[in-house]
Amino acid sequence: MEAPFATTLRTHVAWRRSLPAGSAITVSAPRPYSASLNALLPFEDPWARELFLPLGRWTGYLNNGGDGGDPTASVAVTAQALGVRHVVAISSPSYGPGHSSTQLWLSGPGGEGAQQSVRTISAYQQDGRWSWLETGSVQAFENTARYARRRIRERFDRDLLLAYLSALGVDLTDDARWGDGVIVQQEVSYPRRTVTLEQARADLGLLGTGDSGNDQ
Repeated sequence: MEAPFATTLRTHVAWRRSLPAGSAITVSAPRPYSASLNALLPFEDPWARELFLPLGRWTGYLNNGGDGGDPTASVAVTAQALGVRHVVAISSPSYGPGHSSTQLWLSGPGGEGAQQSVRTISAYQQDGRWSWLETGSVQAFENTARYARRRIRERFDRDLLLAYLSALGVDLTDDARWGDGVIVQQEVSYPRRTVTLEQARADLGLLGTGDSGNDQ
């Protein structure tokens, strides 16, 4: 979210505490970047733990959802309350029977629909078959010549995603740029599925390397 860390965190926590289960929300003390990431574990379904991290004029967000997190539910609400842009970045290596994706979702004031969508770019693989999707207005930082490549996986990859994020002011190439993170925890009594990092990697087949699939 393109807003200062303290303002973003305060707005988000106020919203969460306004919900029926808001009395069960706790906010941790700040922790260094690596410790903050570890504090998200284990993964859970449904998720109940969120991480906020300062990164320049942006605030990073993650949660401990069992399938890699779900940024859409909370981020859109908080960003819209602040009247700022937010960007969802997805870089998923190949796993299972040929699944992977590289995606950028840019939203903000003036965007379309409930999510205020400005621009979506997706190169994704499902069961070995690659697909391409782009919607919204082309942004000034885009290398649109890449989109003409025959192989979909080459049109939008991790390196190009990082370049686009850097153009937006989100530099993910140096972990030292992240400030201390804060965990927002919801204490819940209902059953949850918990998954360790090792289990998640094994379930997704991420212990190996390589890519497969066709471009049709």
